Amino acid sequence: MEEQTERPNNHRPIPKLFYDDLTGAKMSHCISCEQDLLHNDIPYFIEKAIKPQLGYEVYATIFEYAMCVNCMQQHKSKISASSMANINKYFQEQIDLSRRQYLVANELFDDLNLWLEYCVATDKHIKSIGECQIYAQCLGDQLVMGECPYMISGEALDAVVGLLSAETIDGFNKLKDELVGPSEFQDLLKGGPRVLL
Repeated sequence: MEEQTERPNNHRPIPKLFYDDLTGAKMSHCISCEQDLLHNDIPYFIEKAIKPQLGYEVYATIFEYAMCVNCMQQHKSKISASSMANINKYFQEQIDLSRRQYLVANELFDDLNLWLEYCVATDKHIKSIGECQIYAQCLGDQLVMGECPYMISGEALDAVVGLLSAETIDGFNKLKDELVGPSEFQDLLKGGPRVLL
């Protein structure tokens, strides 16, 4: 009889918030290389852009995708050095890690709201935000709690986009077109959704 490997304490089943809204199922393939994510031992990320109306109780999904860590790194490598330096500086100055450190230290892994209710950069509550993006790191069918999951407001994303070089913005726009689709759909978000790896 096969022994079941014990789940790490910071792993939880992927919550429905990070499921594919169209199918109601777990996201199963990388949007870039199309490899199976649920049955391979490779980390991957889920990104969703949403317009919340009552926090996560009622929201409209603008776009969503899952991407394996290898494809994520390939896309990140295309970001110019100056843009990456600006992004890192912004997050170092804006993000207060004390709330997240408290959640990890106290192993508060069962209440997803504790991880997603405040923007990591502006500290604004989900109920006061018009649009945002949420991120999760996963392994197989498990959500890995630690650096992720987190929520970032549209306001903070706009600030980050303002720090990017023209070359990087052009690259992100191409990636956005590839991942999100036609511009009519993108117009649902002011200025179009921002794909931020």
